[in-house]
Amino acid sequence: MKLSQPWPEGYNINARSPYGWRKHPIAGRRKFHHGVDVALPVGTELRAPADGVVVKKGSGASGGYTLIVKHADDVFTVYYHLAKPSHLLVGSRFECCEVIAHSGNTGASTGPHLHWEVRKSARWGDTVDPVPYLQGAPSVVPAALKVDGKLGRGTWKAFQTALKDKGFYKGVPDGRPGVMTYRAVQAWAGVKQDGVLGPVTRRAVQEKLGVKPDGVWGRLTISALQRQLNEGLI
Repeated sequence: MKLSQPWPEGYNINARSPYGWRKHPIAGRRKFHHGVDVALPVGTELRAPADGVVVKKGSGASGGYTLIVKHADDVFTVYYHLAKPSHLLVGSRFECCEVIAHSGNTGASTGPHLHWEVRKSARWGDTVDPVPYLQGAPSVVPAALKVDGKLGRGTWKAFQTALKDKGFYKGVPDGRPGVMTYRAVQAWAGVKQDGVLGPVTRRAVQEKLGVKPDGVWGRLTISALQRQLNEGLI
C-alpha cells in the first residue's frame, strides 16, 4: 500500500530523527525511534495519506495530543505532538487528502514537529519503517556535514533545519541565509533579534558553541558548528 505524504510540500523528514536507533534528543541516550519526525510550524494542516477511519484519540505526557487511524490492508498511521485534539471523532471516516489534524508541540517535544508512524496494528511499538509506504522518495536532510570549516550552503541548511527543529526558524531550510535566518540564530543565541549578523550575534553564537568569542567566524568556529550539527547538539 502506498501513502501520500501527510505534511505539506517543502518540509522534510529530519535525518537526525529517522525510523530506528538514534540518540534521543531529551534522554540523551540511544533509543529506538518508532517513527519519523518532520519539523512543522504549530497549526500546520495534516492531510490523510489514504482513505481511513479514526480508531483512537488521546493525550499523554510523552506524545501530547495523538491520533491513530486505520487504512486498508490493516495499515495504521499515528500522529503525535498535535496542537489540539483532532476535530474527528473515533469512528469517523475520511477520504485521502482531507485535513485530519494540525501539528503542534505538545508532550515531550524539543520543538514544533510531527512524529509520524506506520503500524501493523493500533498497539504501541508494532511499527514498521514508514518511508517505503510514501508515494515517491521523501526529501531527507543530509545525515552529516563535512567538517571543513567552510560556511557554505550545506552548513547553513543544516543550521536552519536544526533551528527549525527547535522552533526558532519558521522558513524552509534552503541554505540561503537572510533576515529570517539571522533572527532565528539570534533567538537561539539569546541576543536582540534585529536580523543583522553583526559582531554581537557572532560572539553569542561562539559562546553557545564553546569557542573563543572574538566575533570572527573562522575555521575553528565553523568546524565547531559543523561538529555540533552532526552530533545533534544544536
